[in-house]
Amino acid sequence: MHTLIVDGYNIIHAWPALHATLRERGLEDARRQLVSALAEYAAQTGVAVTVVFDAHGRPGAIPSTERSDGVTVLFGSKRATADHVIERAAYKASQRGEGADVVVATDDRLERDVVGAMGVATMGARALEAEVARVAGSVDTQTKRMRDDSRRSTRLEDGLDPEIRRRLERLRRGEDR
Repeated sequence: MHTLIVDGYNIIHAWPALHATLRERGLEDARRQLVSALAEYAAQTGVAVTVVFDAHGRPGAIPSTERSDGVTVLFGSKRATADHVIERAAYKASQRGEGADVVVATDDRLERDVVGAMGVATMGARALEAEVARVAGSVDTQTKRMRDDSRRSTRLEDGLDPEIRRRLERLRRGEDR
């Protein structure tokens, strides 16, 4: 997969942590949290990530595009819902012969059927959540390993054979003259 297209509000409602954020702190914080998680995923995997949201009170009759932490964030409009924007992107990828390199993440069955008919793969919200968590977990493991490695001593004497260390210590103390 080279490109991941995410049905933003569908994922927010499907992931328990994001749904809790939506209830407790509102839509903007839930969007921000999703984009942040996907930005980490994109940075670690090299996958181009696009998140598509419905307009939900945003002004303007045309879809708008933003970049946030390396993730393309698209907002639909009154005339072009997030589903339409996703379908258009899937169709264009399919027409360019790149449909096999694109994955659409949504739990919307109709949306999955439509883009699947175009030759674009889909994944459910839980599968995306597991993939994002897997990548984040491997980063945490690598970070921990690097931190542990850096804590180990890097003194020259620590790499010496124990017998050589004893001889050098005796020399240092003046016992081997």
